[in-house]
Amino acid sequence: MTQASTVELQQLIERIGQGSVEARRSLLERAYQRMQALAAIILQRSFPDMAGRHEVDSILSETWLRLVQALDKVQPPTVADFFRLAAHKMRQVLLDLVHAERRHAHSPLVETVGGTQAPTPAAGGNQTYDPARLALWTELHHQVESLPSDQQAVFEMHYYLGMPQAEIARVLDLHPRKVSHLWIAATDKLADCVSRELLTG
Repeated sequence: MTQASTVELQQLIERIGQGSVEARRSLLERAYQRMQALAAIILQRSFPDMAGRHEVDSILSETWLRLVQALDKVQPPTVADFFRLAAHKMRQVLLDLVHAERRHAHSPLVETVGGTQAPTPAAGGNQTYDPARLALWTELHHQVESLPSDQQAVFEMHYYLGMPQAEIARVLDLHPRKVSHLWIAATDKLADCVSRELLTG
């Protein structure tokens, strides 16, 4: 995204503040396209076998729905605030997804038609069902909330929304070296709590 695109997004946000339904729709369409690509990347990177049970489109639709609902209640004043809101909603959906997977992993018995119980089909080495990995994945998302605000902003935009650091620098009005420093500081802090593999893929 160029600086001109960032300015255009800011103009859309300002028009939304003036009540423009068209501007709101345009802004959401752009967010949807960005999150569509990112949702696929995060799923493949962290849980490559999850796609068989959780399609990217369904995850994206839930994220988009929550974002739309949030915009009915809050009005992000800047592009940075909007992207952070979008990242927050994606993190919520991912956490709910992981919690569902953990519940499934801890429910080894299922009811059969005859009323008897039988073991849930084995995951076949599927790392999605690895309790330790699920715990790390959940912890990562929770620990993001504990980062200092500047580190959290950079991490959310880069990790959840796939924004290049140069673009983040424009959106946050920071020097690119400062963005790089904040990203390193955030990942170092998170790596103290979770596997660095989850941060780098």
